[in-house]
Amino acid sequence: MLPDVEKLSLQLPPDITPALKKTLIERATILEFKKGDTIIDESFSNTKAYHILKGSCVRYIITSRGDEKAIMFHTEDFMPVLGNAYINSDHSIVSYLVKANEKTTIAALDLSLFFKWGITDAAYARFAGKNAIRYISIQNQFQNHLTGLASAEFLAWLMKRHPFIFHRFASKDIANFMGITPVWLSTLKSRLAKK
Repeated sequence: MLPDVEKLSLQLPPDITPALKKTLIERATILEFKKGDTIIDESFSNTKAYHILKGSCVRYIITSRGDEKAIMFHTEDFMPVLGNAYINSDHSIVSYLVKANEKTTIAALDLSLFFKWGITDAAYARFAGKNAIRYISIQNQFQNHLTGLASAEFLAWLMKRHPFIFHRFASKDIANFMGITPVWLSTLKSRLAKK
C-alpha cells in the first residue's frame, strides 16, 4: 500500500515542475479524522486547502436556526479538494462546515503555496483552473437538477449519474440534501426499484 504522500504525488498532473511536486509533498501535513469529526468550520479562520486521500466528507450549511443542511458530498475521487479556495461565503448569514463521513485521510497544504505556484507553473495553473471549472460545473448540475426536478426524478438522476453516493453516504444525509425525510427517501427508492 502506498504511503499517503505518494498518493498525493500520483494525483498531481505529471507535467508540473519537479520543484513544485517536491514542495507540495514536503509541506503536506497528513491528517486523520474519525467519522463525525469536523474537518472545516468556517467560523474559524483557516488558510489551508485539504485534499482527500482516502475517505469521504459531507459539506453542510449551518442554517440561521443552527440546523445542519447537507449540500455536497466529497470523496477521494469526487470533488476531493476542500477549503476556501473553492468554498467561500463572505457576507453570508449562513456558514458551512465539513465533517468526515467515515475514517478519512487528508493532505493539508497552505493556500499560499497554490497561489504562488499558480503564477509560476503553467501546468499547475491549467490543472487548478480545470478543477475549479469542473467543481463549478458539478455544483451547477446538482443545483439545477435538485431545483428543477421532482424528488423522484432527482433521485433517479442521482442514482444513475452518481451511484457511489448511495454506497458511501448515509440515507439521512442524502435525504437531508434532497430536502425530504429518510422515510420518504426509502419510499421513493422502493418505487424506483419496481419500475
